[in-house]
Parts: sequence; structure tokens; C-alpha cells
Amino acid sequence: MTEKTVDSPALTPQPVAKSASGARGIVVALLMTTVLLAALAAVIYVFGWPWLNDQWQRLAQIEQQVAGISLQEQQAVDRQGQLLKRVEDDVQTAIAAGRQEWERKLTTSETRQRVEHAASERQFADRMGRLEGQVDRLLEVDRRAWLGQEAIFLIRLAAQRLLIARDVAAAINLLTQADALLRDTGEPTLEGVRADIARDRAALAALPKVDQVGLYARLSGLIDQADKLQLAYDIPIVSEEAKPVTSGWWDRAAAGWRAALTTLSDHLVIRRRSDDIAQLMTPEWASLARQNMRMLLEQAQIAMLSANQSLFETALQRATRFVELFTDQDPDRVASMMADIEAMAGENIAPKLPDLAPTRSRLETAIARLAGPTGSQ
Repeated sequence: MTEKTVDSPALTPQPVAKSASGARGIVVALLMTTVLLAALAAVIYVFGWPWLNDQWQRLAQIEQQVAGISLQEQQAVDRQGQLLKRVEDDVQTAIAAGRQEWERKLTTSETRQRVEHAASERQFADRMGRLEGQVDRLLEVDRRAWLGQEAIFLIRLAAQRLLIARDVAAAINLLTQADALLRDTGEPTLEGVRADIARDRAALAALPKVDQVGLYARLSGLIDQADKLQLAYDIPIVSEEAKPVTSGWWDRAAAGWRAALTTLSDHLVIRRRSDDIAQLMTPEWASLARQNMRMLLEQAQIAMLSANQSLFETALQRATRFVELFTDQDPDRVASMMADIEAMAGENIAPKLPDLAPTRSRLETAIARLAGPTGSQ
């Protein structure tokens, strides 16, 4: 216990010594830091200041270069503006000079054109005056002669329509127009010609009208019937009702006789010998007869459309001969076709047309006589 109390006074001064050594360390550290900072500042000053000075100089040079370039650009812009102004002034001067020259030429051209146009109008007026004088001297403006010539042309056209197409309605209309022209002339010497035209119109109006559409349809119907003519009738098979079988010998004999007659009728056909050609009719000959009949009926159609009376009658007569060949085979159809052919054979498909040549010749003579004094003058 006494040892512990003796040792305690020797240990109490140790914290004070430790604090003094720590203060000295802090001071040393501060001094070293200050020295390092001073050394670093010296290094920076020695090595960094020249580099920084060099960069400042370069920046000043760049600024000088930029200022010089800006000055050059400004000078170039000024020179370009001056050049553009000079070019604009030159263009304006050239345009003004060209406009003056164009106006001068235009004025000269207009003056020349007006002079030429006036001269052309005078020449044209003089020429038209001379032509009108020549026409007046040659024709004396005779309207009657012109109307007469037009009437002659219409009568000639009506005659052509009758000759080529047998168009009666068109011919009547053309004659009516020709008569109207002659009426407009007011010339008394043309009254005789107008009377001839009236007679021709009456003759044309009195002509019977040919029903070409109906005749063509009837001939087409005959052509269809020709294809249906039969070569021979089918023999009908008569079926007898079954009779009760009897045991008598007389009934058995009658049944056998009827069976024999039935068998014989299948092999024997009785025909009239009124026509040798009809008896010899074969399917090939019948087909040839139908073809000839069809061609003759078509020929009759063509003759009817072309108003050929003789050819129309001849074709129908020849077609009748071929139809008669089927009298024994198809009498009902043949009788109907023969009646229709005979009815059409009496048709007048080409009525006689009036001749318009005398009327035209008389009109031409009258117009020539009417224009004679004018032509002699």
C-alpha cells in the first residue's frame, strides 16, 4: 500500500511535456508549408510567367490579324458596292439608250406600216372596183340566170336519184325546190317549164309504192320454209289393243291374217306415180333442191331491191319448179309456199318512172335564151 503512494507523484508531469512537443511539431509543419509554398510560387513565377506572357502576345497578334481582316473585308465591301453602283449606272444608261432607239425604230416602223397599209387599201379598193365592174359588165348582175342554173342542177339531180336509187320522194322534193327557184325569178317565159315540172311531180306522186320491206320479209319466210320441206312422211305405227284369245279356229285364222298384213305393210309402201322425179327423190337430191330453191329466193330478194322486174319474175318461176318436187312428200307446206310465190309474182316492183330529160332540156333552152342578150352585150 505504501509503494503505490510513493510512485504517484513521479507520474503527474508527463502530459505537460507531451503538449510542448506537439506545439513544436505544428510550428515546424507550418514553416515547412510556408517554405514549400514559397518554393512553388518561385517555380511558377520562373516557368509560368514567360508562358503566360507569350500567350498574351499571341492573343494580341490574333486580335491585330482579326482587325486587319475586318478592315480588308470592309474595304472589299466598299469596292464591291462602288462596282455594283457603276454597273447599275451603266445598265441604266444602256437601257435608256436602247429604249430610245427602240421607240425611234417603232415610230419609224409604224409610220412605214401606216403608209403601206394605206397604199394596200387603195390598191385593193381599185382592184375590187375593177373586178366589180368586170362582173357587172359580163353578167349584168342577172339574178334570174343564176336561179335558172340552180333549178337546172336540181332537175338533173332529181333525174339521177330516179335512175340510180329510184328514190321517188327525193325526186319530188328536188322538183319542188326547182319550181320554187323558177317562181322567184318572176320570168313569164319560164311558166311553160314550171308546167312541165308540175306534170312530172304529179306523175311521180301517182306511182304505186313498192313495199320492199314486206316483200323482203315474205321471201325470207319462204327461205325458212324451204329448209323445212320433208322428203317423206313418217309411217305411223298403229298399235292395236290386245284382244282376248279365243279357242275357235276362225279367231285364230283372223289373227294370223292381220299379223301377215302388218308385216307386209312394213315392207311395202304404195305411192302415186303422178311425177317420176318425185318418185326418184333421194335425200341427196332433196338437199340439192332445197339449196337451189334457197338461192333462187335470195336472187329474187336482190332483184326486188334493185328493181329488176324480169329477174324477179324469173327467179320466182324457177323457185316454183323446185317447190313442186316436194308435192307428194309435203303437200300442205308446198301449197302454202306456192300460193305465196304466185301472189308475189304479180307484184310490180319496178313501176315505170317519168323521164325528166325533156323538162331539163326545155329549161336549159329557156335560160340560154334569157341570158342571150346579156352575153351579146
